[in-house]
Amino acid sequence: MKHLVQTDYVIYDKANDNPLQDSYGRVILFGDKSEAINDCYGNETVVSCTELPMHWKLEILNQINL
Repeated sequence: MKHLVQTDYVIYDKANDNPLQDSYGRVILFGDKSEAINDCYGNETVVSCTELPMHWKLEILNQINL
């Protein structure tokens, strides 16, 4: 079973509680923080996936453990 690590980052819109997702609804994980920062828009920020609210952590765990 895979687990979340601090060095995986997501682009997160905290105001709308929404991480960046692909067209299939999967949360996009970045292994390089600077790459994620370059892809940010507006009120989005880059956070470690371990800093997300629990419901998003569980969503990512379900996604990577399929």
